[in-house]
Amino acid sequence: MGVLRKKEERTETVTVRVPSRVKTELDRLREETSAAGFDLNATLSEAVVRVTKQIREELRRVSGKANGASRTNGLAPSGGGAA
Repeated sequence: MGVLRKKEERTETVTVRVPSRVKTELDRLREETSAAGFDLNATLSEAVVRVTKQIREELRRVSGKANGASRTNGLAPSGGGAA
């Protein structure tokens, strides 16, 4: 097993508004997970990465259907090529 490690990806802060009760629960969970030796931020970050990918995939499916429905006679829009 190698000793070299890849650099961790740079992180950024994201602000998301949630209901007050959710914020209160997250604050409690942060204390509890920290006391138990876990990293709530890492867990939430990974969850956001997964849901972001899921949203992207769903948008691709939805826009793929919308694009297909906008084509005349099932053909792709003309790009100015030979008639």
